[in-house]
Formats: sequence, structure tokens, C-alpha cells
Amino acid sequence: MEPEPSSLPALLGAAHLLALVGYFAAVFHLVRLFNAHRHALTKWEPERGALHTRFASMERRALFGLAWPMLLLLLPRVRGCFGCIPVLTTEPFMMVKLGLVALLFGYQLMVHRVQGRLNAADLNWSGVRLWVFGHGSTLLLVALVLSMALRDHLGWIWGSIGLLVLGGVIAYLIASMRKDREPSENA
Repeated sequence: MEPEPSSLPALLGAAHLLALVGYFAAVFHLVRLFNAHRHALTKWEPERGALHTRFASMERRALFGLAWPMLLLLLPRVRGCFGCIPVLTTEPFMMVKLGLVALLFGYQLMVHRVQGRLNAADLNWSGVRLWVFGHGSTLLLVALVLSMALRDHLGWIWGSIGLLVLGGVIAYLIASMRKDREPSENA
């Protein structure tokens, strides 16, 4: 049973959305694994070696079996979109979206680098820094969704201001979390 030609764009859109959801699920999972792996590296041997091997295996499967394939599945839809509707390249919201996609690929390369350094037991990031790194993907997800959902209602200036406000809120939460984790001087 062949899909009707008119339903093909809807099917491609659904596949694109599933790939996006799958990618972000993989990245959220990977950053949690990174935090647990970093904590495992503080243990004593032989527990440290066993946990390191196990976490390296789980991270490798999540990175190469889920994150990279899902991210690469997003590319044909983008290419097809520009091939079918070339005028999209002149739309301001599309320039913003392409910039966010470029940031997404940069973020994925950073995830890959962190995974490699953890495999070599050479990552010296703190738990807070990994937590902040994990929220980078949340910020990208919110930015991508809002740039598409509100593309006709808000200009890129308001979108940029909204992202700055969201970044400020995340920075405030990080600062307050750090303050709560620091031991008090009276204790």
C-alpha cells in the first residue's frame, strides 16, 4: 500500500519530528550518563575500572547508535525543504533556524568530545559544569521549537531577546544551585 503523494510531506514532517525527539532524548540520556561516569571515576579500584568500562559501553551505544543517526536523519528533510521551496532561504526565520541547527551540530561535536575524554578518564569538569552543559541542549530545544512555532508572530529581534531572557534564567538557577551546594561558614 503506497502512500498518496499528497501525504508524503506530512510523513516526512513526522519522520523529521521523530528524529528530533530521538536526538534530544539521546543527548539528555548521554549527559546523565556523563555525570554518573564522572562520579564513578572518583571510586576506588576495582569498582572504578568496572564502572568505567560499563559507562563507556553505554555512552558509546547511545552516541553512535542513537544520537548521531538521529541527528543525521534530520539532514534530508532540511535539504528537501530547500530543494522544493528555494524561497525559504530568504526568510528571516529560516536563517535563525539554520543558525540554531549549526549550533546543534556544534553541540553534538562537544558531546562527542566529552565522551572521548571520559573514555580516556581525562575529563576534569565538575558536576555543575556537566549540569550546565546538559542544559545547553534544553536551551537549543526550546529555541528550535519556539523559532518554528512563533515564526509568523514574532520577529527575530523578539526571539533573540527571549533567548537572552531564558539564558539569564538558567544562569540565575545555576548561581543559586551553586550557592546551595557550598558549605556554610558557620557549620
